[in-house]
Amino acid sequence: MAKAPKLSLGVDLGGTKIAAGLCQEGEILKKVIFPTQAAAGFDSVISVILGAVERVLEGRDHKDILGLGIGSAGQVNAETGEVIYAPNLKWKNAPLGSTLAKALKLKVQVLNDVRAATVAEHKFGNGKGLENFANIFIGTGVGSGFVVNGQLLNGVTNSAGEIGHVCMDPEGPVCGCGNKGCLEAFASGTGMENYVKAQLKSGRKSVIKELAESKFENVRGPLIGKAADQGDELAIEAIARVGHYLGIAAANIHTMLNPDVILLGGGMMALKKYFMPTLLQTMKIHILPVADHGRELVRDAKFENDAVLLGGSAIFA
Repeated sequence: MAKAPKLSLGVDLGGTKIAAGLCQEGEILKKVIFPTQAAAGFDSVISVILGAVERVLEGRDHKDILGLGIGSAGQVNAETGEVIYAPNLKWKNAPLGSTLAKALKLKVQVLNDVRAATVAEHKFGNGKGLENFANIFIGTGVGSGFVVNGQLLNGVTNSAGEIGHVCMDPEGPVCGCGNKGCLEAFASGTGMENYVKAQLKSGRKSVIKELAESKFENVRGPLIGKAADQGDELAIEAIARVGHYLGIAAANIHTMLNPDVILLGGGMMALKKYFMPTLLQTMKIHILPVADHGRELVRDAKFENDAVLLGGSAIFA
């Protein structure tokens, strides 16, 4: 008698969109995407998630589903399923896990979105078979997840792995968290854009100004990448600066934790040809020699757009 397929649900809950998928051991069988409608409040977001789940289930019996895993933006208590603070959703102490478990009559677990992506990499991606690795997601911000001795590291207050808010310079630029000089303020897409804008405001010559039609709100990552492709000095410098600070962070991680590898993912990886050489060079300068174990120290993550969704489903895979 054939075994019933192991099916699970994954949800990527972001500030602007919700992606839900029916998954089987790392493969997405069906996926839907809806606007989050965060401005309408918690109950509205719950309704969107429930509707998305019903769409991907396609009439399947809930008893065929092992559970629902959610990767949510913000700070999450993985034990209770509560979203403690998510500025993009405008939530504080939101009972996400318990509300969905009651409505769906399924097991539900909630993780921070980047930690969920780390679970996906560990079970099905480029962290598979590794006991110790870091997964850094570089996009609008900088997030990360750590696997230590084969287990996802949560920390005593569920905040382990906030590499984006490690201080690189106490007198550096102000981060979105309110502190100065965080890695995120230097190495995220937002940090890169802010640096370019400051240079343009100081009178720096660049094709970026022309491409942005002299509107600072148009100075975004893809446009900076386009300018770099045209050989623009400021664009190339700004992207390499991202690599410099990521290189210091990578060196510190290898020196402190000595993992097998650091995986890099997120939207900024579209610009990696401009920042990766600087990242590797800087890392080699700052890493403790004993931690430079002669292997590939930095590697691309496997999953891109679906990492969080797959990570949610992987909790029950």
